[in-house]
Amino acid sequence: MSNFLAVGGVSASLQTLLRDRMELPQGTTRAELQVTVSSPPGDEAQAAEDPRVNLFLYRVTENGSLKNQMIPGQGHPSEYGHPPLSLVLHYLITAYGATDDNGVLNETRAHFLLGSAMRVLHDHPVVTEALATVQAPAGQTILHPSLRGEFEQVKLCLDPISLEDLSKVWTALTRPYRLSTAYSVSVVQIESRRLKTLPAPVQTRRIHVSVSRRPHISTVYRTPVLPGEVIGDLRAHVLQELTIEGQNFRAARTWVKLGGLEPIGVQPVADGQIRIVVPDDTYPVDADHPVPRPIPVGDRLRPGPQTVEVQISRPTEVVQGGLDNGVVVQDDRRQASNQGVFMLTPEVTGVNPALGGVNTLLTVTGRRLYRPPIKSVILVGDVSIPVQEPGPGDPWVAPTDASVQVPLTALALTTPPTPPNTYAVRAMVNGAQSMENVVFQLV
Repeated sequence: MSNFLAVGGVSASLQTLLRDRMELPQGTTRAELQVTVSSPPGDEAQAAEDPRVNLFLYRVTENGSLKNQMIPGQGHPSEYGHPPLSLVLHYLITAYGATDDNGVLNETRAHFLLGSAMRVLHDHPVVTEALATVQAPAGQTILHPSLRGEFEQVKLCLDPISLEDLSKVWTALTRPYRLSTAYSVSVVQIESRRLKTLPAPVQTRRIHVSVSRRPHISTVYRTPVLPGEVIGDLRAHVLQELTIEGQNFRAARTWVKLGGLEPIGVQPVADGQIRIVVPDDTYPVDADHPVPRPIPVGDRLRPGPQTVEVQISRPTEVVQGGLDNGVVVQDDRRQASNQGVFMLTPEVTGVNPALGGVNTLLTVTGRRLYRPPIKSVILVGDVSIPVQEPGPGDPWVAPTDASVQVPLTALALTTPPTPPNTYAVRAMVNGAQSMENVVFQLV
């Protein structure tokens, strides 16, 4: 398991590799050569130093491609959460030559040492566990113990950074620029100490076998009531009946789900037809509920497009078992159809007064007339009057679901129609208009 020692383990491994495999220029002995891991020293420290190669870890970045990947082969395959931290280490390698008798830096020797170090890193681009020392003591593993047994190997790559980026590093160190080269080492992983999540194993496996087809809705419309009424009108308000046409509706149990309401048990008229009344504030009696139940105010259907879904339950054969041989048992399987859509509209039952002037305060009664924050307006002819909460000094009362009041002063800004000056009054809530023919006469 890789831990916090991995970053230092890479530096130690590179230090051992260079010290063991570098070839030395003439006049330099292996006892004199130093391979250090530190920030680059200043020129004032070179007079008393032997030849050296310095490794400086100047930058650490995260490997984006392994950010959310667990270490393969470790732990349970179903474990998830808290993947390891995958890092890329960026090193600056600088070589220093010893000073001569006159106190002058031997840059030529520094160049020899830098070339030798780069040759070693080129010959060993991957530091594996099989790589061992050849110098005394020979046969020891070069790779640091913190990096052994890991899935990701230590891979070295010459980093082609620009002279400008190199000079920025030296400027940040407040050191005179020296010939150096950059290498990136990837991927170094540090595992999280936080516990991973492992889902519970499957205790019982069940395979459902059914040859029946799912229900399918082809159309939804308001059930015609009056003679000559158009078949196929998608508009309906609460307490009106919907007709659902399709196929495969008959089953042991059948439900209809309207919008966000709970499924309502129904008896299909035929295998391809269901009729259901759009509920207002109570659920109807069905096989699951012998008495009506109130619908919470927040769950009641609001004007606008509403989805329709048919659900059925049929007995099916199920092969059930754990790790042993399965057995065949009977079970009920619920299937859902595709979704149809109808338009739930507000309902206008009357206006008061039925006639008046432009200063009249018109009261409109019905259902689903107002429900914040949905926008509601009253249409008087072609004039749109918004339904609003009363402010200080306003003469109308607060709007409710069943009654709203609007002033008719906006009618004075329009050209009145020819006598008898009759206006159709409609409600529009959430883009859905009422269907009733209610009129107001302007006198």
